[in-house]
Amino acid sequence: MSKTIKISKRAIKEDKFTTFILQAKDYVMEQWVYFAAGVAVLVAAVLIISFLRSSSGKNEQQAVEVYNRAISELFGKNYQLAVVDFKTVVDQYGSTSQGEMALFNLANAYLESKNFSDAKATFERYLSKYSDDKYFTISAMAGIAACLAGAGDAAGAADKYREAAEKYPEFQQAGEYYFQAMYYYVKSGNLESAKVVLAKINKDFPTSRYAREGLRLASEHNIVL
Repeated sequence: MSKTIKISKRAIKEDKFTTFILQAKDYVMEQWVYFAAGVAVLVAAVLIISFLRSSSGKNEQQAVEVYNRAISELFGKNYQLAVVDFKTVVDQYGSTSQGEMALFNLANAYLESKNFSDAKATFERYLSKYSDDKYFTISAMAGIAACLAGAGDAAGAADKYREAAEKYPEFQQAGEYYFQAMYYYVKSGNLESAKVVLAKINKDFPTSRYAREGLRLASEHNIVL
């Protein structure tokens, strides 16, 4: 006679998180592109923090379920379905922590589907409502920069990446955002601003790959410090 094994709620939660981590790893490895290509991709840490937030304080279990389904859809590249579910959480549970993260990831879903106009508007909406978390604030600012780049506004993208880096210079992605600013200044023909940003990279991130890439880009365009 077989025995029925009862799985605890904690084990189920841990298994869901393990599955989420594996999905995040696969998603980032599949989706990662060099930012200079023009379209930003989600950072695994952002999504993991987002998942952890949605798993706590479950006042609206339905909101959590819809939110986590939307995250899975985002990983699965089902961007339109992700948009629908994130919008459901935003519209019906906008005052909860799930609502905040749903709004952030709704912008990401638009960005991934190359709907740059709606992505930019949604990132801006997020920034207007939530500004207490600097990690998500700077990520949203970089998201706006990526939208501008994707829409062909190299000058606007450069300014926004630079603004993001200058707002939180201690942020771990600041060097990368400075390099993106330099790249798009070069692309827009603003070599003087590119030179200024390169000097900043060399001063604050002298041993980083962004300093090396910046010098390579400068040599290609005859930018001399």
